[in-house]
Amino acid sequence: MQKSKTELVIPLKRNYNRLLQLYSQYKTPILFSGGSVAKAFAQMIVGFVIAKFVTPKDFGLWNTLNLALTYSLFVQAGLINGLNRELPYLFGKGEDKEAVQMAGTVQTFTLISSILVLFIGAGYIVFADIKNPKVYYGITGVTILIVLNYYQSYLFSTFRSKNSFLNLSKLQFAHAFTNIITLILVFYYAYYGLVLKAIIVSLVYVLLMHLSRPIKVGLLWDKEAFYKLIKVGLPIFALSYLEAIAGTTDKMLLLKYTNLENVGLYSFGFYALSSFSIFPSSIASYIYPKMTYNYGKTNDKLIMWRYAKKITIILLAVLTPIAILGYFICPILIEKFFPAYLASAPIMQILLFAGVFSGSVIGVNALWSMKSWKYLISYQLIFCMLLVGMPLLGLQLFSNKLEGISYGLLIAHFINLFSGITFTYIATHKE
Repeated sequence: MQKSKTELVIPLKRNYNRLLQLYSQYKTPILFSGGSVAKAFAQMIVGFVIAKFVTPKDFGLWNTLNLALTYSLFVQAGLINGLNRELPYLFGKGEDKEAVQMAGTVQTFTLISSILVLFIGAGYIVFADIKNPKVYYGITGVTILIVLNYYQSYLFSTFRSKNSFLNLSKLQFAHAFTNIITLILVFYYAYYGLVLKAIIVSLVYVLLMHLSRPIKVGLLWDKEAFYKLIKVGLPIFALSYLEAIAGTTDKMLLLKYTNLENVGLYSFGFYALSSFSIFPSSIASYIYPKMTYNYGKTNDKLIMWRYAKKITIILLAVLTPIAILGYFICPILIEKFFPAYLASAPIMQILLFAGVFSGSVIGVNALWSMKSWKYLISYQLIFCMLLVGMPLLGLQLFSNKLEGISYGLLIAHFINLFSGITFTYIATHKE
């Protein structure tokens, strides 16, 4: 018997309304994930285009100078790390006034540290005898990027509510768009365009974040809030900073045992890992405050484990097939379009899977949410030893130093994934 139009339309309307309800319920994570994917995809395109117009030696120089971004983090003394943890925790407990005081204090400290960096950078540029103009403009660019990165880190830590994450997801799309359109600078000016492009992309993103900032507070100074943030943030910062420094081992080894050109070839291959990390890092920035907020509200450690387990399984399921596809496609693309970087193909293939393991470990943020110092310290120290020891071992075992360091990094991230899961399980079940 043929159904009437009304009988056909009603189920369709029900399904449509159900989809609308689901979208409304999960709008923020859907858009935030979409923004993260767009940002990662844009970064991947940027990496390939840069390889077309910037020589491996110049690319190696720029990536070497960019190591200063990692080392400069010590100036912030862990305040951002403390704010990342305390803001959602205080909001979860309903102590909004204290949260805002902390934000104002960190904003003031960020301004002071930015001025300090500008003076140091300007002093070095003026008084150092820099012969190479590429080094001169590179140092200038990196100094500006450090200052922008300080304020960006502060602003990012204040995006903690559902509505603010919705705004942040839109900003991620804007970042991806800016990252793509500024490639014209690389097309016309090669290395110098790369430096200028990095500044413009960062400046636009920080400006948009500033205009959309969820906590609009002036320059405050609360000594009690400062000391509390130092107390919480310094241990987290020290461990994170150790990891960041250990994470530069691969490039430092290449600088010591090879040359800038090899650093450039490796850095191009490293785009596989860094591009893979953008999406999980963005997801982590959404999940971490959510976990901390719920922990502040319920004090239930099992909730932390459920978050960690779920996000690990999802990320492994999403990232693994992408890595397999990339393993077969990347060498073909590099050989056809980027012959100068042909030696980067096996590096990229290896680091694609390092990116899978690196991206899937973000559930370990539960240790930060709970401030499980014993397990947190153990996890971080083991990871640091892996980041130093495995590339060094790979360097000794392989005649091809680029591939040896890449395999070392792959093994480091593989072991670290299981280490993170184990420590998170113990912290949430055994205490």
